[in-house]
Amino acid sequence: MSRLASPSTQPRATTCRAGARTWRTRILSLAVMGTTASLAACAAPSALAVSPSGVPAFSEDMLSPEFWIRRAPSPDEVLLDASQVAAKRMRAFGPDGGLIDLKRIPATLTRAQVAGWVKDAQQTPIQAVIDEQGRPVTEAMLEEPRQNTATEHIPEASTARHGLSVRRTTLRSLPSDRKFFAAENLRDYESLQAGILFPGEPVVIAHHSADQQWLFVMTTQGPAWVRRADVAEGSADAVFSYVAKAPGRVVTGDQVRTVSTPEAPGVSELELDMGVALPRADVAPGEPVNGASSYASWPVLLPVREQDGTLAFQSALLRRTADTAPGYLPMTRANILRQAFKFLGERYGWGHQFNARDCSGLTSEVYRSLGLFLPPNSGMQGKSEALNHRLFTAQDSHAERLRALAQAQVGDLIVVPGHVLMIIGHVDGEPYVIQDVPFAVFKDPATQQLRKTKLNQVSVTPLLPLYADDTTLYVDAMTSLVHVTRP
Repeated sequence: MSRLASPSTQPRATTCRAGARTWRTRILSLAVMGTTASLAACAAPSALAVSPSGVPAFSEDMLSPEFWIRRAPSPDEVLLDASQVAAKRMRAFGPDGGLIDLKRIPATLTRAQVAGWVKDAQQTPIQAVIDEQGRPVTEAMLEEPRQNTATEHIPEASTARHGLSVRRTTLRSLPSDRKFFAAENLRDYESLQAGILFPGEPVVIAHHSADQQWLFVMTTQGPAWVRRADVAEGSADAVFSYVAKAPGRVVTGDQVRTVSTPEAPGVSELELDMGVALPRADVAPGEPVNGASSYASWPVLLPVREQDGTLAFQSALLRRTADTAPGYLPMTRANILRQAFKFLGERYGWGHQFNARDCSGLTSEVYRSLGLFLPPNSGMQGKSEALNHRLFTAQDSHAERLRALAQAQVGDLIVVPGHVLMIIGHVDGEPYVIQDVPFAVFKDPATQQLRKTKLNQVSVTPLLPLYADDTTLYVDAMTSLVHVTRP
């Protein structure tokens, strides 16, 4: 998928991450109200009434996962066994799988290689027009973080170093905390936001900023800048051995925290998002951990950063009442639905802003809790060689698209340029989805005028009535139907 234009001053109907450049990009591209569509809508959407919430063909009982579980065929049937899930997880790091196998990064990095990564990281689909105070962004404002990349100091050859993230931390396109936006009414989408690292994620350290406060790293998602204080540096063996450990606990809630332990601030109240898998700590039953008994908690092992920046490991506690599991959840339709609905109502978070996630973050974290690793952007989710998918082009008719959607299963993903949605079931033959989306755009059945409902959160909606822009239905903009749970 080619990178589209940066956002206009009009609100978007959908926004999400999408794959475009070599490693990673986020596209804010689909559904600018009033843009020219490349596809024409081929049929009238559903004529069902609009609910008081402003969502068409919707009723309150649809906000419960149990509503959809009852409608799902064989909801507790295991769709992929553990070995099949593991094989798909491995393929995600293979050719065209969408994720980067850091173990294949060469031990020696060249200047051209690192400089190319730095250039790739700077590509952002969101134009920097105003700053946090609403002031126009000048070239001088942007030049400061660009100078901080210190690309002129990249050596001709350097040894690749390795590290683990020690907390939930943002990835940045440039080494700066400054925030830039495309417009005053587009502050949900920050120009330099490039994603997130969760605790325990590996990185290859390739460079550092001029002010020494940032590391330039290659992640499994692609290259980015990360705060130096949020990464602990260790040997490749220590880093990859930790990542390879069997999960002791997997976070199955939308977000949980480790137990508060002032004796060990590095692992106290750490935020752990859905799908984060932590190895079990070697702690005897009832043995105290950081000032508290472990008998009513799960001891887990976490990376910490020593004062000199080096990597160490420390035990931490997760309450037994926290929403975690002893391993990845079984791949069933009921589990997919329950996991997805744990995010219902969470605010949309571009690149995991606002301690939340965006559309592809929603889908990838649901599946991560079941052991599947999806690429971090919607474009790659739609074509990853690790997944089964039906691709669509302009030659596919509206009727053909509807037939495919009629056969879609719970957990299938619908990819349109810049956005991804998850099928949760059918009502009267019409597919319904859960999606993390700013707006629902549809024709009001009473007036036949285009109507826009601001959602800006994880939402349940019908699929067929929704428009990608003022002329194109989602159905006709669909580029891929991803059958995630097929072997």
